[in-house]
Amino acid sequence: AAGGGFSVKEGGDARMGVATLDAGTLVVNNTSVTADTRIFLTCQTPGGTPGFLQVSARTAGTSFTILSSSNTDTSQVGWLLVEPA
Repeated sequence: AAGGGFSVKEGGDARMGVATLDAGTLVVNNTSVTADTRIFLTCQTPGGTPGFLQVSARTAGTSFTILSSSNTDTSQVGWLLVEPA
């Protein structure tokens, strides 16, 4: 229906979630990430000194790493994993 949007299940090895940075970084364990996965990041709740967010590393089938440009960033970060068609 119009305005209904779409839903993505969260949880272990899901395609969407929220993670809290610790000293500006966090490894997100997720076996569904691939070498081609597009990883979208957005700050949900700022904490510490927020910085610019990036995916600094990934290991297909294992995890990806979120890194802030601020080493005092403790923000909650929302992430979404999408595979290209």
